[in-house]
Amino acid sequence: MSISETGRLVLGRQFQQPDRRSCGAAVAVMAEALRNDTYARRLLAGGDEEFDREVSAMHRRIIGPVDVAGAIQVPWLRAIGTPPWALARQLGRGSTRGRVVAARFRPGRAWGAMNTSLGRGDVVPCYVGSRWLPRHVVLALEQLEDAVRMYEPGSGRVVRVTRQEWIEGRLLLGGWREPWCVVSAPR
Repeated sequence: MSISETGRLVLGRQFQQPDRRSCGAAVAVMAEALRNDTYARRLLAGGDEEFDREVSAMHRRIIGPVDVAGAIQVPWLRAIGTPPWALARQLGRGSTRGRVVAARFRPGRAWGAMNTSLGRGDVVPCYVGSRWLPRHVVLALEQLEDAVRMYEPGSGRVVRVTRQEWIEGRLLLGGWREPWCVVSAPR
């Protein structure tokens, strides 16, 4: 996706997730803002308060009993964040064809899948965490030479992640180092 000028303004505002459990929902809100200029302008006009409100509403939708397309889904506990399959359905606007590509033990494969999706013009949620658990969600925005630019909702910043950092588990994304999976929405 070519990020529009409005999208760049939204990224430049450095919107941060409102609480420790809403990184996945913040990523979904940012993904929507990057593909919908009307939505992006609403976030810009409302500032942090509007972003926080949208993230809370998005989190309820993603983990609730009904998905974005109105289909029944298994509800999820808000206290443990956002499941990758529900985020895939949200970004795919209800399609079940979204893919979750594991990175924990095959980071090169996930890096490739992420870059393939970025090359198609998609943004890509990525789950990162400790050696033992996925704990945080970031949003891959665009490819660089041997790196990817990512929105990190904990700080609200756009950061550069190299392929080597990804493969070696040397990330610095919200305090988490290990890649766990990437979520690619269908075309």
